[in-house]
Amino acid sequence: MRSDALRRRENILRVARELFAEHGAQIAMETIAEASGVGIGTLYRNFADRTSLVEEVTLGTLKDVQIASQLAVEGLEADDTGAWDVLLDTLIHQNLGALSEALGLQLPKKISARVLEVQASAALSLNAALELAKNADLVRQDISGIDLIATIGAMTRPLSRSFSKSAPGLEERIVQIMRDGLRPQAAQQ
Repeated sequence: MRSDALRRRENILRVARELFAEHGAQIAMETIAEASGVGIGTLYRNFADRTSLVEEVTLGTLKDVQIASQLAVEGLEADDTGAWDVLLDTLIHQNLGALSEALGLQLPKKISARVLEVQASAALSLNAALELAKNADLVRQDISGIDLIATIGAMTRPLSRSFSKSAPGLEERIVQIMRDGLRPQAAQQ
């Protein structure tokens, strides 16, 4: 693929990911094309249908989790305890809650082998980082990888407009509460 075509494809995926998180994966393909700065024909040349676009966004999200987890493993193995915070920040900023809700509704009932393979690799990397964080006493011992992803997913679901308007800063407060709850001393109370 030519470099300009690759950049265009990556831009479509980035924009689709943002729009899926904000509006759900049922957003009109025309809206995605327009926001990506391409025509609808270009969008469909890159992604045959909504399902293929959703699958590619899902794969990209899982790969990002895997890469962030691998970087955390490398940092934690080098005694860089800040690598755990970087991993948490990365996972939080990926907007996993909004994305998983949107994408989950659009993925086919039978998940492709490609998605399952990347999902398994991401889970292995995340669990490796989590075990190193536990060994460094950075996180509670009773937290599993699924607990961590589910917590971050729940925390990053969009707040209702009434909450957002009446309680400015609530999202940041929720993030801090979650982070505090992951710390080892939280399990001892």
